[in-house]
Amino acid sequence: MNGYFLAASITRSQPLGPVSSTCLNSIVCAASADEARKRFEEYLLAQPEGESPIQIQIHKITAAPFVDHLLTEKESVPIDWPQIAKQALTDLESIPADDFDLGYWVDVNTLCQPAASLEALRRDLPEDIRSGLNWAEDKQFFFLLSALTPPPPPPPDFVEEPEAGAPDAAQSADETAGESAFEHDELEADFPVLADKEVAVLIRARNAAVAAWLWRNYAANTKLAANPIRIDPWCGGVGLECG
Repeated sequence: MNGYFLAASITRSQPLGPVSSTCLNSIVCAASADEARKRFEEYLLAQPEGESPIQIQIHKITAAPFVDHLLTEKESVPIDWPQIAKQALTDLESIPADDFDLGYWVDVNTLCQPAASLEALRRDLPEDIRSGLNWAEDKQFFFLLSALTPPPPPPPDFVEEPEAGAPDAAQSADETAGESAFEHDELEADFPVLADKEVAVLIRARNAAVAAWLWRNYAANTKLAANPIRIDPWCGGVGLECG
C-alpha cells in the first residue's frame, strides 16, 4: 500500500444552525491516488453517530504521494505504516511535546539549507532560534514535510488590448479565471496546508529545523531541491493499520 498526504477545506452546517468552515488533513494508505482520494472523501463525509445529520460540502482537496522512505537522522528506511502509526501513538502517550520546542515557527525555507552535519546546522542557526528548539537526541518526533509546487511566473507587464467590436466571451472567461484564482488564494491564506504539493515526506527528527535539513540533503541532487517546503505535525490517518 502507498501513502498519500491529503488536505481538504470543508463547510459544515445544520438546518437553522451555524455554518463552520475548517480544514482537515490526513495520511491515507491506499493502492492508488484515486482510491486514497475516495477514502478521504468518505472520511470527510462521515456523519457523527447519535447526532442530527450535518450537511458537509467539500470545496477543495489537495493530495501528494509520500516518498516511500522514512528519513531519520541516521539513515533512510522503507516506510512501514502500521509500525509508524504505533510509534506515533506511543510518542503522544509517553513523550510530552511542546509545539514551540518542535520548531514549526521556524522559517525553514530561509534558514535550513544543506549543511555538512547536524552540528553545522545547529551552529549556523541564529542564537535566538537555536535556543528555542529541542536538541535532545532521545526526543524524536514525526514531521510531515511537503515539497510545494512552485508558484506560477508573474503575468507579463504588457497586455494586448482586445480589438474593437470583439466579443466579450474572452473577457468573461478571464474574469471567471481571476475569480477562481482569488478564491484559491483566499483558501490557502486561511488554510496553508491546502497549498499544492509535489510530494510528501515523513521524517523523524528532534525538531523542524533538523527535519528540513534532512530533506534538503536528501533532495539536493533532485529536481525538487529548490522547491519551497512546508512542515506539519503528525496528523494520524486512514488505513494506516493495513499499510
